[in-house]
Amino acid sequence: MLKRMITGLCYVAVIVGFFFLRMINVDLFIPLIYAFSIIGTYEMIRAFGDRMVQSQKATVLTFSVLFTPAYYLADLLANEGRGYMLVCAFIAGIMLLTLLVIDNKTTLESTGCGFICMMYPTAVLGTMLLANHFGAYYSTLALLMIFIISPAADTFAYIVGSTLKGKKLCPTISPNKTISGAVGGVVGGTIASVVIYYMYSWVTGFTLQGFDTPVWVVLICIGVLCSIMTEFGDLIESVIKRKLEIKDMGKILPGHGGILDRIDGTLFASMFIYIVFAIFFV
Repeated sequence: MLKRMITGLCYVAVIVGFFFLRMINVDLFIPLIYAFSIIGTYEMIRAFGDRMVQSQKATVLTFSVLFTPAYYLADLLANEGRGYMLVCAFIAGIMLLTLLVIDNKTTLESTGCGFICMMYPTAVLGTMLLANHFGAYYSTLALLMIFIISPAADTFAYIVGSTLKGKKLCPTISPNKTISGAVGGVVGGTIASVVIYYMYSWVTGFTLQGFDTPVWVVLICIGVLCSIMTEFGDLIESVIKRKLEIKDMGKILPGHGGILDRIDGTLFASMFIYIVFAIFFV
């Protein structure tokens, strides 16, 4: 438990440090996303093991190595980050399909594994890259929601679930998760959503605009749905590990496992927050 707490505090310190760097220049946040991508992809490739052939592993790893720099350089030079992001994804996808033809060791199953490793986490992290460049106050608020609502939901889910226990949420996928914990996670994430916004608004004077519904109602909806997405991300990670018959995705974070074990819920929170901000606010 002590090891887990120390690792957790170090992880939080790193995230906070990058938020401070971001105050100097928003692009200084990109190395954190890049690290998530590279390490997470390595963990996926390692976890899938012999289910993919070497050529597929090389394609997926190359995609993760080039994806973030391609987005950054294209956005920096020509404000075309989104376009180059799609180009990288299309090229990697075509390469995986091409390997079916030119590498007789590949199979449909191994190709499917390749696409999973390509999408998770690198392509999903593309939403975090995009959120980081919303501009003005929106990007900071979006990232704060991503990195606070998700951990808040996880923490409340653990506290409530371990205290109240009760009926299991998905016993065949994650035996330790309970319905009470899931409800507690939604409550915790919703509280975090409201608190984050009003504190941010108080400090900066920024307010969300563009809708007739009271802002607190919008924040509650964001908190509830983002918390649910976080818990769904946890379950997705649990399914992957159960199918691969492994306990953790890696060992880089003592007491927690791998990077993916730490950011599984955050990845899905990132997708949700980006979509909400892109459609309704930015």
